[in-house]
Amino acid sequence: MSLKPPCVELSQVALRFQAKKATAKNIITALESLLQVLKTVTKQDYALDSKLADYVFFPLSHVFQESNTVPVRVQELALQCLQILITRGWRNSIASDLAKQLLILLTFLAGGSATEPKSKDVNEDLGTVAYACLTSLLQASDAAGLSEKGSVDSRNFPVLGHSVSVLLDGVSNGPSAKTRLAALNALDAMVSSISDQEALKNFLPGIVSSLTKLLSSGNRSKGPFKVVQGSVQVLRKILLKVVSDDNLPELEASQRGFAESGQSLALKRDNSNKDPWLEATSSQLKLALANILPLRYHDRDDVRMALFQLCTSILQRCPRSLNQSVSMMVESSVIICTQSSEVDAVELMDNLTAVMAGNPELIDLLKSSVRDWLIALPRIMQSSDDVPKKRAVDQISMAFRILDTESVPFVILDKVVIANLRASVSAAIRESATKTIQDVSESGLEVSQLLKSRPAFDKTKAFPEVMFNKTSQKATVISLKRLISHITKSPSSLTLRREVVESLRTASGDDQLASLWLSLQFFGSLGIPSNDFDQFIHAQSDSLDSQNLLLDEVYDFSLSVLSKSTYDSDVDWRLQALSLQAVTLQARQQRSDFRPELVDALYPILERLGSPNAALVYQAITALSLVSNACDYHTPQELIIENVDYLVNSVALKLNTFDISPQAPQVLVMMLRLCGARLIPYLDDLVESIFTILEFYHGYPTLVESMFSVLSSIVEEQNKASATAIADKPEPVSRIKTYKPISFADLAAELREGRIEKPHLDPLPSPPSSPDPEAEVHTEASLPPETASSEDKPLPLSKSLQTITSIATLTQHHLPTSSPSLRLLLLRLLPSAFHPLSHHQDTLLPLVNSLWPVLIARLYDPEPYICIATCEALGSLCRTAGDFMSSRFENEWSKIMALARKVEGQMLVERKAMGRGGMRQRVWEGAMALLGSVVEWVGVSGEMEDDIWELVGEGVERGNGESLRALRGVLEVLNPDAMWLIEERARLKMGGESMEKPVLEGVEFPSIEF
Repeated sequence: MSLKPPCVELSQVALRFQAKKATAKNIITALESLLQVLKTVTKQDYALDSKLADYVFFPLSHVFQESNTVPVRVQELALQCLQILITRGWRNSIASDLAKQLLILLTFLAGGSATEPKSKDVNEDLGTVAYACLTSLLQASDAAGLSEKGSVDSRNFPVLGHSVSVLLDGVSNGPSAKTRLAALNALDAMVSSISDQEALKNFLPGIVSSLTKLLSSGNRSKGPFKVVQGSVQVLRKILLKVVSDDNLPELEASQRGFAESGQSLALKRDNSNKDPWLEATSSQLKLALANILPLRYHDRDDVRMALFQLCTSILQRCPRSLNQSVSMMVESSVIICTQSSEVDAVELMDNLTAVMAGNPELIDLLKSSVRDWLIALPRIMQSSDDVPKKRAVDQISMAFRILDTESVPFVILDKVVIANLRASVSAAIRESATKTIQDVSESGLEVSQLLKSRPAFDKTKAFPEVMFNKTSQKATVISLKRLISHITKSPSSLTLRREVVESLRTASGDDQLASLWLSLQFFGSLGIPSNDFDQFIHAQSDSLDSQNLLLDEVYDFSLSVLSKSTYDSDVDWRLQALSLQAVTLQARQQRSDFRPELVDALYPILERLGSPNAALVYQAITALSLVSNACDYHTPQELIIENVDYLVNSVALKLNTFDISPQAPQVLVMMLRLCGARLIPYLDDLVESIFTILEFYHGYPTLVESMFSVLSSIVEEQNKASATAIADKPEPVSRIKTYKPISFADLAAELREGRIEKPHLDPLPSPPSSPDPEAEVHTEASLPPETASSEDKPLPLSKSLQTITSIATLTQHHLPTSSPSLRLLLLRLLPSAFHPLSHHQDTLLPLVNSLWPVLIARLYDPEPYICIATCEALGSLCRTAGDFMSSRFENEWSKIMALARKVEGQMLVERKAMGRGGMRQRVWEGAMALLGSVVEWVGVSGEMEDDIWELVGEGVERGNGESLRALRGVLEVLNPDAMWLIEERARLKMGGESMEKPVLEGVEFPSIEF
């Protein structure tokens, strides 16, 4: 037999070691040989039986007798051999006495003696092997032979008690995760192997106390999640074995009685036969379970699943014995469902629903919990931490899902719960309120860009979030909307909606915001496609009329909010944004039937496009897009053009009644930004009304500025439309008189051709004879076709250009205003008016003649940005009017030069103080650009040219702006030699090397000196 040699060898070595004739190394060698043989033998099933196991255990017993003197490695090898004997040799036929001895031995090796204090920590590997042997021993026998025939002798309680204590200590304080898991497996096997209720009742407090301490939220050394998971499973197992309702004797009689009557007995409590031990234990277990329930928020699914099984097991099998804990178990089961992924949550919810099926008392407990959660929700929503808020909302939402699955007639939606739900949203709004709102500059331009950048109109567009604008709140908002969605499925949801809608006009502040937000959520999210919305609306045909009436009430309230000015500080912009959403919701419900309502709804939407609040502007853009789509318009522009009549009438009514509020001009500007020049033909009467207002309110700069903002938009949009129309027409011709030195050859040629000016005067022309009509006809007929045509006849001026001319002419009366912002607005308007009139000289030149005095005066304005805008306006005038401006600039030239020199000096002082980029630098660059325009498009005399060269000098090199580069190009065309001399002088002053003199025999070149 192959086992005999290693067994004999081990026995001899062990005996020699006892006699001090062998070393520990000899024992290790013998044990390793025996272990290897055992592993080889046990590869075949049933090759090792109980008799062979007894034979092999004999030499091992000698080793165990010396456990206090042999090294840890010897004990570890001996335990590995023993585990093989237990699992593959004795199996379930181990003798009771031997099992008891092995239990004592293994407990000693794992945790020391029960009568002596623990002197040192157990080695990690030794402890792991000892716990593994204990597990195998307990699984192979009934509590190691101490629980025979289902009962444990009271004399054996101390042995089992010490083993349980060692195992609990190993689970809690093991040196490694591997050791703690091995101890936990042994503890699980111990609980499973004991069937004696009295014994388990004795061990229950210690096990529960130790595991609760390990699993409690205050314990920072819970260990690996597998230890936590296993501890929960062991706790579940011992609770079911000790305090299960199946173990209560009085329950059997109750079961028989109630089974006959068909009543539920899940939570039936018999107060007449209460067990004092069970009552006391139930109270203690409630505290213990409360300490471990925070594990429902554990980040590992395995741990939460183990706790969920514990909760549902108590609900199923201990509803009477642990009735004090049932409510906690229901709540924790719901919470664990919310902490899981959607797939796992569905499975857990099905399990929980199966547990609660047919048990009205559990359902009532859940309903009561939901009510308590709803009442506590406002307080939780006031917290700055979003994690508890999301948890609270999610667990309420999950409870509604479970109750819906049970088809429970949920009737807790009374006014108290409604008030708390509204208070919760109100608290969340207050917590997320942001006081700083960034204003939108030139919002009209941004509106047009945003609309052009948006994709084709589809049904998936939704409003951006208004109330909860923090990134951390997104998850909470999603959960809140999911909760409301579940509440709306309740039969009593119509009552809830009515209560919320009725509070719109009575509430104020954040409560009013909360009511309107809840109303929008109850009547459907705008992100839901319209067919789903229709399906939702028509879900309950009996309440369809009531729902429509409530939605109409929300719509009417929203229109009353939007009728107020965007500048009214008493109206919260968020309330206006939600009102825009309510209007859009009504439009999406009624579709094309909503078109008549545009008479009241469209004007307020357009008014919000001009709001100084960027968030509200975007809300209005989204509302305009969605309303256009809902009413079957292709674009917002088409919507406005189709409804332009009553929009214009609404604006005209305000203007004609001298309503000087900013809303009407605002709406006009937004309409022009959106629709462009297509809208101008409809605005003739409005322009006349604006002219009338400007005449009556000349001394009100703010009002005049708002009126001119409309006129400026008209001019800009017409200018954009005219740019394409005049693109093919000839551009103005440059009038730069290029300098060319006269050579002797040129002088001789002029003399030969007789082009030298004659010293005498030509005779006076004879007086004209009487007109001869035939001669005039003959002369006209003799001209070339293009000359004989009506060349001198002006092109007909369109109605739009007539309007622009009137607007530009009107600016002369307001340019001297004391308001700098109005002066700037008018100066920026003029270039847009000059460009479309460039090919209508008969109209442009009289306009220039009337504007010149007030326009040139603005060149000397003390405000730098007014001076810059004037330079730009005069430069545009030079390009369009050409040499018509020459005499005017000649008369003003000395003042312009004086201003330019003054600005140059101020610029040099500013540059020393703050470097480049200051305001005086920009004024100087504007002046240089104006001089360039004068040279290029108007033309300059010789004296004016000299003044320019004297002014500019090396100043051409003082900047690198676009205007300076343009001026340099113009001057280089005007006189390249002078340009070279100036640049060369500047180079030498900056430290450049002088040019070398050319060498030519017989010729001496003079030095160049500046």
